[in-house]
Amino acid sequence: MIDKKTVFVLGAGASCPYGYPSGAVLRKQICLDFKKYIAYLDDNMSDSLQRQSMLKNIHHFAKIFFKSSTGSIDLFLARNPQLSPTGKYIIAFKIFDDEHSSRFNEEALENQDWYFYLFRRLTKSATTWEHIPDLSDGKIGFVTFNYDRSLEYFLYESLRNSFTNAPEHEIFRFLKGIKIVHVYGQIAPLEWQSPADYVPYAPKISESLLQKAAVNIKTIYEQKESPELNEARQLLAQAERIFFLGFGYAPENLEVLKLPDRTKRATEIYGTAFGLKPKEKLDIREKIKEWLPVEFIDQVNIGYLMGPKNMDCLELLKNYW
Repeated sequence: MIDKKTVFVLGAGASCPYGYPSGAVLRKQICLDFKKYIAYLDDNMSDSLQRQSMLKNIHHFAKIFFKSSTGSIDLFLARNPQLSPTGKYIIAFKIFDDEHSSRFNEEALENQDWYFYLFRRLTKSATTWEHIPDLSDGKIGFVTFNYDRSLEYFLYESLRNSFTNAPEHEIFRFLKGIKIVHVYGQIAPLEWQSPADYVPYAPKISESLLQKAAVNIKTIYEQKESPELNEARQLLAQAERIFFLGFGYAPENLEVLKLPDRTKRATEIYGTAFGLKPKEKLDIREKIKEWLPVEFIDQVNIGYLMGPKNMDCLELLKNYW
């Protein structure tokens, strides 16, 4: 049972155990590694002029991104909206390509498989599909800054193969009870999210797929106000416990959440802080406090963010959830 309303705020590091890159690794891949892009263009574009144009755009984007010294591709696109079409195209390609090499369960990064731990916690009392819990009560939710859909895919596959006799609509019912809000968009829906226009996980990559997926990607300043942002803020306002997982605490991402006035109850806030120094963690704690109404600051427990050891997502959840 989930005893407190819990919201998980996910950054790029939350997907790393499953074969997806961190923000820093993604930047390096875009700036320095063209092999997969070139191979894809060679195999899929018969029109040599179109191929040359796309290759030129990708090289130009990578060159500018490299020289910009901007750590986040999202921030880079926000600063350079004229480059957004090419940048979003590259992101879409990277995510679909990573889906083909993604890994879960025992194949995930050793001792960092928090998806497995999450699923076990959510379903531990269910011995048959009739006992799959109803999570539509809002006791658990996810606010993700990632475009990938590895979490959604993992939850579906785990349910489908744990309860092989369950009707498909019951699997969908469970999944739809979990609020998963993509602040900046998701490259494409899975079948349980939108049966009419879904894209299967690890699909064959095509130009039409990439162009369609690129439209679903939004940058931070394109999303100053949106239904997704409003839903994310509402989830956080109602939360009794918040976990930041694999989150880089970029100022622009902290600002966009804008935790609104909350009801008069204590809120526990925990977060991974991989690679951060004590001074950096202290600055983040103070930034989080700025979100909160003055009268509630003393009620808020900004938990392990200043702990003596930098825990990964799994370790943090095992200790505090």
